[in-house]
Amino acid sequence: MVKINREDDFKKNAIFHGPRFDVYAEDDQGIIYDFEMQNEDQHDLAERISIYQGNLSRQALYAGQPFKKRKRTVVFFICDHDPYGLGWPSYTLKVELVGCPNFSVDNKETNVIVNLKTDVSQLTQAQREMVAYFNDGTVSGAFSRKLAAAVAAVKADAIRGGIYMTIEEYAALKSAYAQESERIKTITGLAALDMSRAQIIEFLKTNMELSEEQAQAAYDNAMAAHA
Repeated sequence: MVKINREDDFKKNAIFHGPRFDVYAEDDQGIIYDFEMQNEDQHDLAERISIYQGNLSRQALYAGQPFKKRKRTVVFFICDHDPYGLGWPSYTLKVELVGCPNFSVDNKETNVIVNLKTDVSQLTQAQREMVAYFNDGTVSGAFSRKLAAAVAAVKADAIRGGIYMTIEEYAALKSAYAQESERIKTITGLAALDMSRAQIIEFLKTNMELSEEQAQAAYDNAMAAHA
């Protein structure tokens, strides 16, 4: 890899839990990578992947370049559940020509899902270390030591740079925050960014279509639950 960016360089947010992290990187061949952690099965993995690919695609071709110059983009989703229940250590999604399942269409997008709940007996040593590390943080060899060091560096860099969440991202996801638990996460996340009570209430009114009274109550309830 020749360039690695912490999450807030592109998405303006970074949320870490244990060793889990989101990273954008580009190698010396110009291939762009996005590594994402998924710790809960929301039954929307294909849709999530398509959105992340869309974000990478915006950086894959400069204005004025021919489409053949599009950089290859790779999205890795590291999941602590088996999304397809086949027990495979990883799944690769690809575009097919309808009616010709053996005919692959290379649009320079690669999507890989890593299953952390797979049977590790058939994996290589490095793969077993990776699975153990992402499952419970175990460092058991040279590979996982390097992985742990890389994660620590990314986390420290994100903390130094600050944790951000853009209004545009929240607006795009407003329907997903309809449930109370998600609303609490949103409010406490904004509060962690040092947004004031008034700013958060205004945000709730604008992006969640709440009345003044509803926004005030949502803020007060969220902060009380988080206390």
